[in-house]
Amino acid sequence: MKLRLKLGLLLIILTFNLIGNSQNKPNNFALTLDLGGNSGFYTLNGEYEVGKIKDYKLNARIGFGYYSGSGIQFTGVPIGINMLTGTKKHHLELGLGASYIKGIENMQIPAGTFGNPQEWSQQSEGIYFVPSVGYRFGNLTGGLILKVYYSPLITVYDFFDKEKFLDRLIPVLEGNMTKEEFYSHSLNGKETYPTAKNQFGVFGVSIGYRF
Repeated sequence: MKLRLKLGLLLIILTFNLIGNSQNKPNNFALTLDLGGNSGFYTLNGEYEVGKIKDYKLNARIGFGYYSGSGIQFTGVPIGINMLTGTKKHHLELGLGASYIKGIENMQIPAGTFGNPQEWSQQSEGIYFVPSVGYRFGNLTGGLILKVYYSPLITVYDFFDKEKFLDRLIPVLEGNMTKEEFYSHSLNGKETYPTAKNQFGVFGVSIGYRF
């Protein structure tokens, strides 16, 4: 919880700072709501133009998303840089970024499973490399932004600790099996863990406004 609050405060501070800077350079700041895409779920993103090369605009961005309910817990923090082609309303967008995502995989453990008396859940947690390519509609001088894009999530670092997971799931084990063997045997040979996995079929949609 402390980490989520710190990340949320960081985004808010950055957003207000960018808004303040945009008073000197109008129309360089945008806010977007992304569904799917670079966080796998949803994020509110701040974007700021940091430079240009001929007709190519370079934008830095950071986002934050959080949800808890119905057996799902999710936290997403994407950062990155996008390059926009064109100077009018229709743009090809290419991007490179990284995302911290917790909860893209959620594993529910019913009470009584493996002798554990309590029901609990385990979420995946990882850092992903996120390239993207898409189409953006929006006037670079201000106004509505609409975007559709493809952005696979490629695992860079997985926070999952198998030993800690098995110790929590199987507090007491009798017999000659290891906890890992017992877990696999109980699932009919399938070792299913809530790890940070590559997600290649990820598409996103975005709606926002350029100020």
